[in-house]
Amino acid sequence: MAHIMTNPTVSNLQADLARQIVSLAGEKQWAVGQRVSDFTLAKQLGVSRSPIRAALVLLAEQGLLVHVPGKGYELARGQTGSEEIDNVAPPSQVETLYRNLMADRASGALADEVSEAELAERYGATRGALRKVLLRFAADGLAQRSRGHGWAFTESLVTDEVVSESYQFRLVIECGALRQPNFKVDQQELDSIRAAQKATLQSPAGTIRRDQWFRINAQFHETLVSWSHNRFLVQSVRQQNNLRRMTEYADFDKLSGSRIYDACAEHIAILDAVRDGDIDFAEALLRRHIERASRDLTDAS
Repeated sequence: MAHIMTNPTVSNLQADLARQIVSLAGEKQWAVGQRVSDFTLAKQLGVSRSPIRAALVLLAEQGLLVHVPGKGYELARGQTGSEEIDNVAPPSQVETLYRNLMADRASGALADEVSEAELAERYGATRGALRKVLLRFAADGLAQRSRGHGWAFTESLVTDEVVSESYQFRLVIECGALRQPNFKVDQQELDSIRAAQKATLQSPAGTIRRDQWFRINAQFHETLVSWSHNRFLVQSVRQQNNLRRMTEYADFDKLSGSRIYDACAEHIAILDAVRDGDIDFAEALLRRHIERASRDLTDAS
């Protein structure tokens, strides 16, 4: 199979968009034969239709899509494994740099403060690519600019002690959110989140990607807390999700498929208890879920 990034005329943007489209196809469980709209994708991904169309051409060349005269593009086949996204749309230079930087920061290989010159030399990256990655870190709350060309990373969960404290904090925040006087469920949000959990639970082994899993997992916990309608609790869980992003991104390969399926089943049970108004049971399930996740991560390390 041809690789997108071997074509020098393909931009990083086109490659990244192709990857995002492949990710959406798996996450939303597109059916073979489903029409793929460049207009809809442009709105979803926040870009113009021109680079979307270029990305669709690339995916058609890889056999994931097929062009039907008069109709546009349709999904030609489903994904077959976790490596499929890299085969169909290999990571761009920026995406590869992002992955390497994320893994090194999570492992403690990078200091709390670094300069762009240091990073450029370490990774053999251009300043332009490096700046894009650092701005992405900043958007996720994982880094911020320092004076000159320096960058400071936010505190990450790099030791067992800090990880343990993080889970204890989450127990207080997330279980406490269920007990807030203004706690009220948004039924539409609950149905959407439950559907995403069920879709992941039904995904074939090996097809769940790290970015997809983090997004679905974080969305569950953040939305649950958002129903407390307490802005400070919501801010706290978002901060925790940002801290977890780096650690869980690096630790994903240690996470067994069975544990992901168990987590989805636990999420669904918690949502069902909340939907039924049984807050006591929902809190007990949530507490057990967080405590189990803490033990599993400690055992894996």
